[in-house]
Amino acid sequence: MVLKNKGIPCEFAKLKKVGDVLEISYDENEEVEKNVFHIKFTNNIISDIEIHFGGLEAWQEQLEKTPYTTIRQTLAFALRKTPEETGEVMLDGELMMYSNIIGTAWAVANGVDPIMASQMLKSSIGLADEQKRLLNVELSKTLKVDSSPGNNGSESGPKRAARSKNSGN
Repeated sequence: MVLKNKGIPCEFAKLKKVGDVLEISYDENEEVEKNVFHIKFTNNIISDIEIHFGGLEAWQEQLEKTPYTTIRQTLAFALRKTPEETGEVMLDGELMMYSNIIGTAWAVANGVDPIMASQMLKSSIGLADEQKRLLNVELSKTLKVDSSPGNNGSESGPKRAARSKNSGN
């Protein structure tokens, strides 16, 4: 649930220390273990965004041009972590979720009622999930996934090009 004073709950991968390195932690079912942090845009975070991107309009343009980099940096400001640390804990395949959470946090920071923001977030997450499902269906149809590699009737490896009879000039 979105709370004005707490922020928007957001899932990130849990890390564990292996030697000198932090790695993503998995449970007994090989699922990524997750932490929930709340994303909230305070005046300081919004100021950091303005300074870093050269204004809020430029930030919004960058969200369209370079979504991964911009979302990672924006979340880093909200989490008070480096972009590299933030990128390590971001869940693979969830860029749309992070984008929706940033949009919801932005709406709350600009006075949208948290109850309305919660409804907006649920709706956008539902749409994102449906897009993933449809993409998987289409990919399955296109690829016609076969569980065995088998023989496709063609020789493996590239074919040699015929030698040129002139130098190309």
